[in-house]
Amino acid sequence: MIEEIGESIDVVAAFSAGKISPILFSWRHRRYINLKVISIWSETEGDAKQFHISVLTDSSNLYELCFRTRNFQWTLAKIYHE
Repeated sequence: MIEEIGESIDVVAAFSAGKISPILFSWRHRRYINLKVISIWSETEGDAKQFHISVLTDSSNLYELCFRTRNFQWTLAKIYHE
């Protein structure tokens, strides 16, 4: 099942060698750690980019995080539940 979220989140990420690596994120007063990046893709948004990063946590859910370079904002786009 896919759940559309679209809410702002706080993310701690490493930016190195042109790559984004989320380390943890917080959503609805809960912290998600031990993230495993599954895939990263980008879309052009005018003169800026939007990066989509799918991550697994310790649970069996897959989360799609989105980073917008226009305003440096992170959102939780979707959750893929079993």
